[in-house]
Amino acid sequence: MGYTFDDRKYPVIVGIDFGTTFSGCSYTLDKSDEIYDVVSWPDQKRSVYPKTPSLALYEKGSTEMVAWGHQARRLANRPNSYHFILMSKFKLFLDAHMQDAELPNDLQVVDIIADYLRGLMDHAKIDIHRRLAGMYSEEHFRYCLTVPAMWNDRAKSMMREASIRAGMISYEDPMERLLLTSEPEAAALYCQRKSSQFNLKHGQRFMVCDAGGGTVDLMVLEINHPPGSPQTLREVTRGHGATCGSGLLDNRMRHYLMDKLAYVEVPEESLDQILDTFVNAIKPEFDGVEDHYLDLPANMGLGDITDSRMGLDQGTLWLPARELKDYVFDPVINQVLDLIEGQLEQSPRLEALFLVGGFGQSNYLFQQIESAYASRIDMIGVPPRGELAVVRGAVYFGRTPQVVTERVSRRTYGVETRMLFDDRLDPVEYMVVGLDDQRFSRHRFSVYVTKGQPIKIDECVSKKFVIRYPNGTDSDLFAYDGDGPPPRHVKDYDIKKVGKFPIKMPKIPGAQPGDRVKIEINMYFGLTEIHIECVIADNVFNFTSAFDASM
Repeated sequence: MGYTFDDRKYPVIVGIDFGTTFSGCSYTLDKSDEIYDVVSWPDQKRSVYPKTPSLALYEKGSTEMVAWGHQARRLANRPNSYHFILMSKFKLFLDAHMQDAELPNDLQVVDIIADYLRGLMDHAKIDIHRRLAGMYSEEHFRYCLTVPAMWNDRAKSMMREASIRAGMISYEDPMERLLLTSEPEAAALYCQRKSSQFNLKHGQRFMVCDAGGGTVDLMVLEINHPPGSPQTLREVTRGHGATCGSGLLDNRMRHYLMDKLAYVEVPEESLDQILDTFVNAIKPEFDGVEDHYLDLPANMGLGDITDSRMGLDQGTLWLPARELKDYVFDPVINQVLDLIEGQLEQSPRLEALFLVGGFGQSNYLFQQIESAYASRIDMIGVPPRGELAVVRGAVYFGRTPQVVTERVSRRTYGVETRMLFDDRLDPVEYMVVGLDDQRFSRHRFSVYVTKGQPIKIDECVSKKFVIRYPNGTDSDLFAYDGDGPPPRHVKDYDIKKVGKFPIKMPKIPGAQPGDRVKIEINMYFGLTEIHIECVIADNVFNFTSAFDASM
């Protein structure tokens, strides 16, 4: 690329795992081997979980955040809190299927995330200044944020925009001051540090299953560690995922309870209390064998009631293991198993599978994966402190992003251009005649990289085009998600515009109106975000990611 990032200006590396239900932050100094985790959060009380809830609280009719994290939940649970709106799981609104959903208070998801990140970083800065003795200010920070592997380019662009609005970086900062990496890739870097512990060697492959509160993301990587060289990783499969995290268990449990208690009236606050017990006591320990019993809240008035239809005995609710498996756990875990199968289809050879993330610590999830795949995968394990794998991996990536040397393209990318007209394949309405009487077809899809293609992180895909002086041009980036050959024209229904980058014609000495000017478009697809470089007469224009968060 046309410039070099000077990381010496930013010696403090901050990793942020912005999660659907909980978020975490870790950091280090560039030359230090020690990673510090932010484990103390405002209003944390007795909770020992090292992350803070991904919650933001607003007053009705206002777009100004009142509180975040634990404090947001505490204020929302107070009596007479009807004038508050508690936003939860708002990360999911960046999913491709929910990006156009309407939010209350005319809130925009980018602004909610920005508000939340600002609150999180304001607190994290206190921890950083205390641990590092106030030697560094935030102008010395560089960041790495993790994103789901399933996110599209628009979602990544919105995440970068939210970080800017949060005040973490500015539009003028170098792109590399804020890096994005996929959640399973970050977790893989954490697992890589444990590879000697698991006896993984050069050429061996491992899968990371990052199972969190909202999404489950997977990826297979191969260890590259020839004698005398530093250890690196390369992606082997297209990372993918689905919205089947532990939050889906909570939703299914809510419906299960409503069906089970259908013969009595259950106040919403009582149902929330029961679900809290499920989340904190039953879900982590569920093994598929032992039945569970719930003491219902006193405000339900069921302390003296026994009803066999509901499994109720004097205010205690019987939850058979078989029902919990059939109605709550197995429908979600089967989705996780399907995702694992999809990765194995891409890479049948696999030496290990690592479970990380909050949901990844589930005993029952581990049992089911081991039961299904122990005969095909030599080692299935849960690394220590797996709930911190992603955020610590983000710090590792922020320090040495070159450790992942090769990635696999999730989509087919290209630009719109004109090519020679073919009577058999091009619609006549697309035909234009050039100055030299040659016939061209408009709206042709000029492919730069295909879905599933391995790409090295520094690999440049370059193409040359011609435009007329002194006209600039707005070039568009298009993507195709199908597995077969890409369509011929960008107007095809299956091709989506994912970004645009305006190219302004520079002044060229001696050039006359109508002169043909060569333009070179270089694209770098080996990074988590796409980087585009346009060159006209030694003038370089740089663009990042999807370029337009509104697209």
